Amino acid sequence: MSTVEHGIVVTETEEEKTLRLKLEEKVLRYFQNKEIAKERNEENKLLFEELEALFEESGEEEIVIPLPNGENAVLSPQIREKEVLDKEALADEMQVPKDELKTPFDFSMFTAQGKLTPAMITKHTTIEREVKMKITKRKATSKRRRAKR
Repeated sequence: MSTVEHGIVVTETEEEKTLRLKLEEKVLRYFQNKEIAKERNEENKLLFEELEALFEESGEEEIVIPLPNGENAVLSPQIREKEVLDKEALADEMQVPKDELKTPFDFSMFTAQGKLTPAMITKHTTIEREVKMKITKRKATSKRRRAKR
């Protein structure tokens, strides 16, 4: 195959053509696989949401489902706790605009000025609990593990 580049005739060898075709084929497969992975991830996200609803509906503490490969799928609740500071209520108590309580520097300034105390932060901090479903794979244990004597 000959092409003209900058007025010069360039001829591709068979080896170069083969290499080019291989590259094109691999690039095409690469992007097809990425698209398939994206579609699968979207499907799994929807499946997970459906599983969460069904798990919550079941009221079970843990559900174990055998998989074709001999492992088990385990659905269980995962509890996440986080401390949440009600900055609005804290700002009200301190009698400052909420906007003045944004950065750690702001908090340290008010503490240094004596306008903010650890007790005030404790008073306006609550613990939020979020229960989510967790799905994991676990190897099936055919024999109970014996306690060491």
